Amino acid sequence: MPPKQPFTAILSQAIGSSYFRIGHDHWHIKELLSLQHLLLLTAPTIKDGLLWWSKSVSLFDRSIYVEPTSRYDCLSLQFKSRTNTELPLWVHYLTQDLLEHISSFTHLTHTWLQTPNQRYPLIRNEYGEWLKLHFDHQEIQVTATPDPKLFSLAKQFFLLLQHVHIEKEDLICRLKKHIHDDISSPLRLSDLAVHLGLSPRTLQRRLQEKQINFTTLVDDEKKTTALRLLADTQLNVSNIANQLGYDEPSNFHRAFRKWYPFSPQMYREQCRANRAVQQENPIRLHYATAVIESSTGKQGQTGQVWIEVDNIAFEKKVAVECEDRDGVWRRYPAFFNYFLTDGIELWSTANLPVAKPLRFRLCYEVDGNQFIDDNLQHNYVVNEPILLGHPLVVVPTLVVVPEMEGVRVVIELACRLPDTEIIHCHIDGQENNRWAMTKTNQNHQFSSWSLSTYLTERPQKCHFELISQQGEHQRCDNYQHDYLFLSPLS
Repeated sequence: MPPKQPFTAILSQAIGSSYFRIGHDHWHIKELLSLQHLLLLTAPTIKDGLLWWSKSVSLFDRSIYVEPTSRYDCLSLQFKSRTNTELPLWVHYLTQDLLEHISSFTHLTHTWLQTPNQRYPLIRNEYGEWLKLHFDHQEIQVTATPDPKLFSLAKQFFLLLQHVHIEKEDLICRLKKHIHDDISSPLRLSDLAVHLGLSPRTLQRRLQEKQINFTTLVDDEKKTTALRLLADTQLNVSNIANQLGYDEPSNFHRAFRKWYPFSPQMYREQCRANRAVQQENPIRLHYATAVIESSTGKQGQTGQVWIEVDNIAFEKKVAVECEDRDGVWRRYPAFFNYFLTDGIELWSTANLPVAKPLRFRLCYEVDGNQFIDDNLQHNYVVNEPILLGHPLVVVPTLVVVPEMEGVRVVIELACRLPDTEIIHCHIDGQENNRWAMTKTNQNHQFSSWSLSTYLTERPQKCHFELISQQGEHQRCDNYQHDYLFLSPLS
């Protein structure tokens, strides 16, 4: 006979989450249950505890609430849904837990349950749109484990939580946690669906709704874990391969080379080299953009910053401090995009609600050290639509848009080389797939170029050929030679 699941696990599966984000804190479901039990059992009487227990039900789901009614012979608790839908299954488990706790201190001989159609002496799985629990006054006018100080503290805790925003942990986050915990084992969608309290078909449908591929989720976790173990531990590659569920190190090597343009050993050596050198500027501006917005009636601006980061360790924090529209400097996180080259990563921020012009500085925390790039104490200022940083050429726009039977390719490029006269864009390395880009702007810092063309087939990658005013090919030691096109925009 299989072991009985803990009540918290059963309730978590029914609710669909083990953790709740309440305000700025994360609460595990067993912590909410403990608070409920304190409200119930430390009250002066079980009747008083039931009234406070009823209030706390909404902590699990704001759409569910309990309406108490006191009559001459009984106290009735009516469970309702604010959305006028059937009560979820977890209400069944919660009421069952309630009755079990009360039964430890009093006999519930005359307590009964009522649903829209019937009365039941016992809890059932299906309730309908509401249910009522009727408690005989005599049976609940008793004490459990009264503790005035603890009861007062529990009430204060509940009152603090009552009006705070509550979020259940997202399904994808929960799935990623299970993948992370079981990364060394063969991962099957059907097995993880059981852990999440879902059928395999339901989990597959939920992933499809979010346009997420299960295999991609597993690969992403393996990629992240591999980089962390290579950069921050002394484990040999064979052990790392084993921890990632590979039978042979050679299989791990093949997978890693498929993910990245370098081997596991090359990545580890580059991290060690960067850590040993500890350059004065391990973080540099790649480029930044600023876009004027006027759709709201009030002219504002959003900005975005791309950052070059020397990969000293896997665990790191990259951020941008910028001046917001209210004049206050705030820190915003940046997120990893991809590897520019061995040992150098590209990170970027989300859109920043910034003042005009965009002023910012770069922040990098790694191995207990903090590095600030504030442009030699002048901060970076974006007065133009784009500000170039370290590279000579950047490609801020590289998109594919479906059009008729084919696609339209839109490319924008900025170049700091002073005497560039012509730029050719080569798509997919074919000689006949070469287009001359149009110069759209020229200032003292850089020139802007663009290309918009129709193709019958979706392109994969492109590279650029720069020609000077003297007709010579310009050497551009940029990080990237080939630029990959993103999936078509719908």
